[in-house]
Amino acid sequence: MRNKLQAVTKFERRALLLGVVLLVGLATLGLTGLAGAAQIGPNPTVQLVDNLAVSCESPVPSVPVVGQLGETITVSAEDPIDFVLVKSAPNAEVVTADFVAGQITLTENITSYVVWTCPGTTTTG
Repeated sequence: MRNKLQAVTKFERRALLLGVVLLVGLATLGLTGLAGAAQIGPNPTVQLVDNLAVSCESPVPSVPVVGQLGETITVSAEDPIDFVLVKSAPNAEVVTADFVAGQITLTENITSYVVWTCPGTTTTG
């Protein structure tokens, strides 16, 4: 019985690791060619809203903000914002993305977002 419990724990660890690897992979895709607002992967509800004025080699994610957030969110961080991953209703499009004011507006309700920042050294573009 104990071996079965350990097998479940190993499976869960591998599933968590796979999830982290996929998240890092999606972030890497965003850094290596997706600009503006690009849909991520097969799920058309997740978009990368890129801050074209900021870029860094190793961005760091914030804690996800989740809820029925409306069509406009206000984002802020102490470090420069590289990009924001935004989850919304299917087929949503970015209306505006103003990183100076910290506001992103979509055509549909936003249900969650994660701000990715550039700690330390930053390359601006």
